[in-house]
Amino acid sequence: MMFVARTRFDRIARLLDGETRRRQDAEDKVARQTVTIERLQAQVAHEQDEHPTTPVSVQPAVGDARLVQLLDLAERARRHLDQQCLELHWTTVVQEREILQLREQLVELQAAQGVAS
Repeated sequence: MMFVARTRFDRIARLLDGETRRRQDAEDKVARQTVTIERLQAQVAHEQDEHPTTPVSVQPAVGDARLVQLLDLAERARRHLDQQCLELHWTTVVQEREILQLREQLVELQAAQGVAS
């Protein structure tokens, strides 16, 4: 069994707590975004339908105009998702680097303690 210096252990524990907190914040943000997206989708569906609560009588686009609308919406959604994927990718890269640094520190610590033994 190898023991670590208390200060080093505290520092690693703080790093772990920080990463855990950031991960929880990211998961909470995704949950909030999902709820918002679902609410907005319901609102859009509601406004596209013709019923008494619709503010203005909706004349749905037909033919090529509808296709252009759908393509525009799809492109905007794709760009938004691309941006989110890019942010998540860089977050993953940063976390992987931090994990590698922590592993290197652990190996150094274990080697130092092996020499001290």
